[in-house]
Amino acid sequence: MIFKIYYSPKSRFQELSMKPLWSLPLILSLVVPLFIGTFSITLLPRQVLIDSTEKRIERVKNYIDEQIAKGRMPSEQRANTMERIEQTARQEIENYEQSSKPAIFLRFLLRSLPALVWSAIQLLIFTALLNLLLPLLGANSSYERMLTITANSALVRIAGAIFHSGLQFATGKLTVNTSFSLFAPPALPVFIRGFLASVEIFTLWELILISLGMQVFFNLPAKRNATAVFGIWLVYILLLAFLTSLSGGLALPD
Repeated sequence: MIFKIYYSPKSRFQELSMKPLWSLPLILSLVVPLFIGTFSITLLPRQVLIDSTEKRIERVKNYIDEQIAKGRMPSEQRANTMERIEQTARQEIENYEQSSKPAIFLRFLLRSLPALVWSAIQLLIFTALLNLLLPLLGANSSYERMLTITANSALVRIAGAIFHSGLQFATGKLTVNTSFSLFAPPALPVFIRGFLASVEIFTLWELILISLGMQVFFNLPAKRNATAVFGIWLVYILLLAFLTSLSGGLALPD
């Protein structure tokens, strides 16, 4: 019943409008993708993890050289910085080579916990912003009902995690890209590529569901809901793109 949001979202939102439920969907949408992602990474060949580490370290080194060339970092610090990076990379690669699969799973799980917390905070803040806009949109504010909409819409993240895992095994890569940045040429400015990296198919699906949920719960026009939902999201991804440009695009997917 809870996953009816996938194939009959309007009907599911009608049910939820009569009996709001947000706690279980919220937990599932945060925890299940975490375990799916961590488990799939653990099943990848060790060499994939090693190659990914080496590639990431190479990008960091190139970024440091760029900062030195632009005069943003003293050249005297290069040797010590590179040595620390190399040491960290060697330790990480040794862990992949020597650790058991359960140990690798636990390492990635613990490493992902801050991202889980941040995802929860993002969802709660996004919900609060939409709830604040409700009176302007022509409805009475209700955080519990709005959280029911956003938490249930976030269940599509489970489908996203399964899809990403399938791509990992199909491509043999640790990181896979389902955002619009996949079609962006490397010559584009980092800001634009960072913006496109936030436009992801499962995120769009989630936002469309939120708009539909607001229409069902609060009887608001679809266009008005979409303007509010996508407007807040647009401001957010513009901020992310700006921060990505400051870091030289290190966090951008390959």
